[in-house]
Amino acid sequence: MTSHRRDLSDEECRRLVAGARVGHLAFTRDALPAVVPVRYVVDGDRLAVPAHPGDDHLLPHRGGVVVLCVDQFDGDHGWAVSVVGPARTVTDPASVEAWDAAGWPRDPVPGDGHGYVVLQATILRGWRVLPVAAPAEQRPA
Repeated sequence: MTSHRRDLSDEECRRLVAGARVGHLAFTRDALPAVVPVRYVVDGDRLAVPAHPGDDHLLPHRGGVVVLCVDQFDGDHGWAVSVVGPARTVTDPASVEAWDAAGWPRDPVPGDGHGYVVLQATILRGWRVLPVAAPAEQRPA
């Protein structure tokens, strides 16, 4: 069996990202690339990732550009979406309280002093891989 890759529309990317809750956040730390698994929640064009002080993925207060990659595969088929955009760390109590109530399946971050990395989704790119049955062999008559 072979497979076929198809690009996803912006709408399909948004739907798939909104339906998942775990991804991989890519960012730079000390001028080097880094990737960490994260939980996240979606609110319109923003995605929030919970963080504690000292977590690798906490961004400097000036922010930065990050990528959140979300995917799901089962054998030879599946999908992947990359969400790119500017992000900033949110630590003020009112904003943290609002993100705490953003529909997490369980408490986003246990303990005090936590915050969020909030990503503004500006570029979404995705693709889906579907299995394609190979054509039956043609036999001479």
